[in-house]
Amino acid sequence: MRIFRILLALCLFICAIGNSAGDETGLTVDQINQKLDLSRIILDEAHKSLEDANLTDAHLRQLRERIDPLRGDLEKTIDWLTPRLAAVDARLKELAPAAKPSDLPEKPAEPANKAPSAKTETSSNSAKAERPSAPPPTSNARQINTHPSNQDVKASPAPPSGAINATAEAAASAELTEQRKIFDATDATLKRARAMLLETKQISLTIVARMRDLFTRSLFLRTDGFFSPSLWRAALSDAPWVYDQTRYFWQDERANFTSRLGDHQTEFLTILACILLATPPAFFLARRILKRKESNLQPTKARRAAAAGWSALIIAATPVATALAIGYALSAYNLLDANGALLFERLFEGIARIAFVYAIARAVFAPLHEHWRVLDPGDRRARIYVRLLTLAAVILSITRVIEQIEAIVQASVQVVIITRGFGVMLIALLIAIPLLTLSEDEESVAATVQGRDWIALIKTLSALALALIIGACAIGYVSFANFMILQAAWLGAVLFLLYVLVVLSVSGAEAAFSANNFFGRNLMRSLGLNKEQLAPIGVLIGGVLTVLAYFVAALFALAPWGYQSNDFLANIRAAFFAIKIGDVTISPYGVIGAALIFVSLLAATQAFRRWLDMKFLPLTRLDHGFRNSISATLGYIGFILAAILALSYLGIGFDKLAIVAGALSVGIGFGLQSIVNNFVSGLILLWERAIRVGDWVVLGEEQGYVRRINVRSTEIETFDRATMIVPNSNLVTGVVKNWLRGDRVGRIKIALAPSAAVDPEQVRDIMLAAARAQTDVLRVPAPQVMLLGMETTSFRFELWCYVEDVEKSARVRSDLHFDLYKRLKEAGINIAAAASPAPTTILQIPDLEKLAAAAAATALTLGSEVTDKIAEMENVSEPLRAQDVGGASSSTQEEEASSR
Repeated sequence: MRIFRILLALCLFICAIGNSAGDETGLTVDQINQKLDLSRIILDEAHKSLEDANLTDAHLRQLRERIDPLRGDLEKTIDWLTPRLAAVDARLKELAPAAKPSDLPEKPAEPANKAPSAKTETSSNSAKAERPSAPPPTSNARQINTHPSNQDVKASPAPPSGAINATAEAAASAELTEQRKIFDATDATLKRARAMLLETKQISLTIVARMRDLFTRSLFLRTDGFFSPSLWRAALSDAPWVYDQTRYFWQDERANFTSRLGDHQTEFLTILACILLATPPAFFLARRILKRKESNLQPTKARRAAAAGWSALIIAATPVATALAIGYALSAYNLLDANGALLFERLFEGIARIAFVYAIARAVFAPLHEHWRVLDPGDRRARIYVRLLTLAAVILSITRVIEQIEAIVQASVQVVIITRGFGVMLIALLIAIPLLTLSEDEESVAATVQGRDWIALIKTLSALALALIIGACAIGYVSFANFMILQAAWLGAVLFLLYVLVVLSVSGAEAAFSANNFFGRNLMRSLGLNKEQLAPIGVLIGGVLTVLAYFVAALFALAPWGYQSNDFLANIRAAFFAIKIGDVTISPYGVIGAALIFVSLLAATQAFRRWLDMKFLPLTRLDHGFRNSISATLGYIGFILAAILALSYLGIGFDKLAIVAGALSVGIGFGLQSIVNNFVSGLILLWERAIRVGDWVVLGEEQGYVRRINVRSTEIETFDRATMIVPNSNLVTGVVKNWLRGDRVGRIKIALAPSAAVDPEQVRDIMLAAARAQTDVLRVPAPQVMLLGMETTSFRFELWCYVEDVEKSARVRSDLHFDLYKRLKEAGINIAAAASPAPTTILQIPDLEKLAAAAAATALTLGSEVTDKIAEMENVSEPLRAQDVGGASSSTQEEEASSR
């Protein structure tokens, strides 16, 4: 039933959207031209207003509020006209296939280039011709397609009758003429809308440029220095006149107030008394609400942030509500004129500033509750900071009210600068008080409370702010110093709001999607999720809310500088969809802006990676290597996007990168081959995941754990705690043993060689018992003992067993060795000693050199004697050799005779 209700609501919503779309499509070209005429009037008034060079910021903002809505209206008009024009164009092509709309003869009474008013008249006349066919062009074209004459022309061949053929041709010609008129009217209106849209964008840019220029000139307005005697002389000379004008102003306001009050004096005073009498009970109620019970337990960060936000809201609510009620009463009885309204606006602004500064200071430093402090500088510092910040807000508010009075009475610039500078110098004095009065011992104690020396950071920033304020006032930039104080106060409030929102959103999302929460349990029950699947949802939603909070805080922080949310969104839209092609203009401002964009996006990418690595990914079931691959890939994508956006901010489009790509290709061809090879190899390692972070790999004689896969190389930590840097290409092209690639199961082999006199089955049982006794040895697959050989003196056994985690194999192997030794010793089995090699005899001969010389002399003597003996033997052997030959021949003859 619940799903049915949801589907029914969706259907009703879609029908409502369809009805609104139908109302929008019911417009005619004539009505659109009337809307464009009204937009034309607004644009002409804007052009006329911008001719005034003395427009104030308020006038420029009002002008922009009138111009900005035109952009959306014109874009909707263009989006509505574009498909209508395409439909008419398609119909024209059907009626005249051989001709294009651009080739069709133009109407002589309607030239192409006309003034906007002429175009309006043309469009109106065309619309009048269109009025008999009430629907818009699309529906009109649809009706024409279903016209009987058109069906006859397209569905069946023309009959042989000449009269019917002439009638069909006349109808087709009339329809073609009508479609040409509709096309011309729609095209002219579309071109007019596009031109006005471009003009609107240009006017908006002009207004923004004027506003920023006015802001810059007012911010960096330089006068005589605050300590300049000429400035003080001029201010003192104008002071009596300003005093008289102020006195007259108060007299006029009092008289005006009395005259406007008239007969309503009793009613107004009664209302005012009720408001003032309700204020003390409101303060008392706020104190009762904020009263906390003293406890020694440290509150969590989320409770501390919630208490800070609630305290700031309750403390500031009473004075702000009182001021609002008084202002509403004054407005209801119309008791203030224009100047009085401006003055009350400044008074209300000052009351709100004092209330919020005091509330935020009390919430952050919590002088009476040290356990609830967002920042804990110590009891004494907390009280001093609250008082100084509140006093600074009071001085700043009084200064702003006096400046408003001076603006009303049109005081001289010198008097305004003296007033503003006096307030700035008083605030500078308040900044200097904690720098000069608080001791170092209290600083060191407070710094160690939260584990970081943030007191020193605040002290450094305060000293820099003090030097900046005094220096700016001394050289004549009093307005800049005053603006920096206002901006610091505003930025502090924004940071406090950001802290509260981020902490509460993250903790709230994580608590809501917790299995211990009612909402989380119902979500698990309805969607079939478990605890591990539910927790990442809360972390992800908390991260999205954090990004949204930072985005809103950035918009609030940039608001005093003249930036608005639509400006920021327009810049983002231009960065993504408006990469300009043309001559590149590079300026220092553009380079600095591009650098800031690049660094900011890179920092955001690193922060997002850190959030993924520390918050989101550990809650998933992904292994460590795959989480590292995701993080590294996001880092590369963020770097590329940051570079593209920075280049687009400079005006460098993708076409301009062709030259850079050509230069890079030449560089890669000559000297960057190895770098590119290693980079691509790193990407292969990240996504092929043959080697992941945390794997145990073996490279040659070295082995260790993969700690990080970088752009160029991979870091491997060996078992000796040394870091080995290996190029990525070596891991891709080389042979690498990965112990953890498939799973973490590992095999252990233990060789044993007992003597040949043992019983092999007894040895097998002992080895299996030792393996089964180890708790880390897996039962499946079961341990095995292999008899690999039988020698004359020993048998060779091997024990094979498996462990669930290969990283435990060394410890399990050691435990098995100890256990086997103990069991073999108890069984009386000795391990056979290895066969000793044959003994080697070493002969040492003294005086080897003398013996070598004697042997050489003997060899010479013996050589001559042997030569003589050989010659004698050759002489004797010749006759003997002849006799042997003759005897051999005679014996041969005797053998032949006997054989016969």
